[in-house]
Amino acid sequence: MNNRQVTTLWSTVLVEELVRQDASMFCISPGSRSTPLTAAVARNPDARWKMFPDERSAGFFALGHARATGRPAVLVCTSGTAVANYFPAVVEASSDHVPMIVISADRPFELLECGANQTIRQDNIFGSYVRWHMQLPLPSSDIPLQSLLSTVGHAVARSLGSPNGPVHLNQPFREPFDPEPFEDETPWLEPLRAWKIDRRPRTSTPQPERRPDARAVATLRGLLSGAHSPLFIAGSMSSREDALALEALSEDLRVPLYCDLSSGLRLKKGRGAWQQAFASPAFLEHFRPDLVVHFGGRLVARHPSAALRTWKPDHYVVVREHPWRYEPDYPVQLSVESPIAAAARELTGSRSQPCGILEEAEGFFMRCAETLDALTDPGLALSEISAARLTSKLIAPHEALFTSNSMAVRMLDSFSAAPHAEGPRTALNRGASGIDGIISTGAGFAEGLGTAGTLLIGDIAFLHDLNALSLLASLSRPMRIVLLNNNGGGIFSFLPVAACDDIFEEHFATPQHFSARPAAEMFGLGYAAPRTNREFEACFLEAGRSKKSTLIEIVTSRQENVERHRTLQARFNALAESAFG
Repeated sequence: MNNRQVTTLWSTVLVEELVRQDASMFCISPGSRSTPLTAAVARNPDARWKMFPDERSAGFFALGHARATGRPAVLVCTSGTAVANYFPAVVEASSDHVPMIVISADRPFELLECGANQTIRQDNIFGSYVRWHMQLPLPSSDIPLQSLLSTVGHAVARSLGSPNGPVHLNQPFREPFDPEPFEDETPWLEPLRAWKIDRRPRTSTPQPERRPDARAVATLRGLLSGAHSPLFIAGSMSSREDALALEALSEDLRVPLYCDLSSGLRLKKGRGAWQQAFASPAFLEHFRPDLVVHFGGRLVARHPSAALRTWKPDHYVVVREHPWRYEPDYPVQLSVESPIAAAARELTGSRSQPCGILEEAEGFFMRCAETLDALTDPGLALSEISAARLTSKLIAPHEALFTSNSMAVRMLDSFSAAPHAEGPRTALNRGASGIDGIISTGAGFAEGLGTAGTLLIGDIAFLHDLNALSLLASLSRPMRIVLLNNNGGGIFSFLPVAACDDIFEEHFATPQHFSARPAAEMFGLGYAAPRTNREFEACFLEAGRSKKSTLIEIVTSRQENVERHRTLQARFNALAESAFG
């Protein structure tokens, strides 16, 4: 076999094993050095793929796809700074435990650090942010293909291990690398005869079924049984099974449950206005839990953290499915490493005394909902708050809802409605809380679920990922983008620096003075700019019926938004004072 045939066969086997390992979605960016990998994907009938001119966008699309499916998408790029553009998405995948596999083509040894074009040091470029990395050898018939298969299998297993995360394989190629047919009867392939026939992966690594430590469970059961006022907090969760198991446990034990937007439970009917309660001093003074059990990961809002520091509960317990530390707000007395669903099953029946705050809070929750619903009156001017609440009301429960960080996620977390028994699949990039790659991730999330998607995003995050609008035409289902354009970083208006008039506007708010209409026209999107709640509802529903993706731009004032928030919080505080004072 000549070098081209060896490289072609090597790449074909590598891609085929990835597909058999159910890592069959490939996000490819064009390049010359990665030609063998791209050709192998394109010619594999079972591989699914999407092309991306921008590696950064590809990385975030793969991230969103994996959030939806629970399986690693595979990124393929050429050599040089192409692989460096994956870094933000790799950091997010690592921080939020999302599986991902990066395969970067590289130059051979003799071209490293000698001034060769498009060459950087790629081996271990992601450092501690990957679960595993491997510098693969140049394709050679002297290397057993079984070793390549086992390496691919191990890469997938490490990506899906505890905790999930990204893996990097750096693959050098020597020219020529354009594909050339190879003989199926070559002796190099002979050891893979059975593998070729049975169509199964060479190495299967089932993830072990894990259960919580019996002593930890016994301790937590005892704490729950003896607690006077327990509280559950649902942080970020990637598993629907975990979220539903925790909800069932809360109902079984009659323990109040605070649901963060990232938990997947916030938009389910009956969750209550705990976000408004936690922001109200009267509630925090009235309800002082002696046991707080935090399930899952990070939270969007700061109010629970502030509440912990105020309450100083006797016991603070964290239940997570991996051993990584979580202790940002208050000392943890007990850390339980377990899948949340397994822990919930073990804790069922551990107490029978209901927590009185559940009944006391019902009236408060109802009045908060009435206050927010009044802001969505059809005749009123559209605001960021009413747009977020209407979005959560109007989106169908089978659709996907993705949101940007900064103000957009806080709007949904604080002011969303939950009209459906089963809310939409909701996700966000909260691992590193960045605003980069949001459109790409939202598109990947919806595509991974195979459903229509809605994205709520702010103007700075929108600009940051503007080129990702080119993705929308290739999605299997159209997407809505609800753009909150308040001409700058709205979240900074809520911070003390907003009082520094001499530096705030230019250095923090950073207004961009743009309209999104030309961008919609450039990328062939539908466009609407509603001014009232009635107009927003009409165009939101119309976008759901359209065959092409739609951009809904809401132009607002940062200062008016701050004033609305403060007025609304004062109203909630008054309601809490009446209910709990």
